[in-house]
Amino acid sequence: MQLMPKPAPGFDDPLGLLRACHERILGHCDTLERLASHLQQHGANQDAQLAAARILRYFQVGAPLHHEDEERNLFPALRAHSDFPAIQRPVLENLVVQHRELDTLWMQLEAALQIIFGGALADLSVEPFVTLTRAHIAVEEQEIFPLAERYLDAAVLAVLSRAMQARRQT
Repeated sequence: MQLMPKPAPGFDDPLGLLRACHERILGHCDTLERLASHLQQHGANQDAQLAAARILRYFQVGAPLHHEDEERNLFPALRAHSDFPAIQRPVLENLVVQHRELDTLWMQLEAALQIIFGGALADLSVEPFVTLTRAHIAVEEQEIFPLAERYLDAAVLAVLSRAMQARRQT
């Protein structure tokens, strides 16, 4: 039995940190689905406003940093590795395209969450954002991260770590 939650990975474990981000993103997707139902039953009450604020804060700050970590550091490091499978290269390109799709879907969702955060009702359509997010994370977790663990050595992971840390200090 674990009484205390496991501490989040630090910058010394950049892949673990990226996975922890995925866990938070998936948790916020679950909250988005619950929030849509909550709004129908209770309106934009204090609980709804608090949930909207938490989701807004994460997706306005944390999620863009996560995408940058992948696009500017992780994916290029994988592409640069001589043993990275050619068949996986289009997968990386598709993940970048999906980041843009998620950004577009987020902007629509963000507007509704801002209204809810302000205490008013809004049409909160969480699909297809939630579905695409879950599918996107599944590909990264099942296909890309295992390859990163296999091909990226300690020196490359240290560069990734420093870049992630620097990105969050600005």
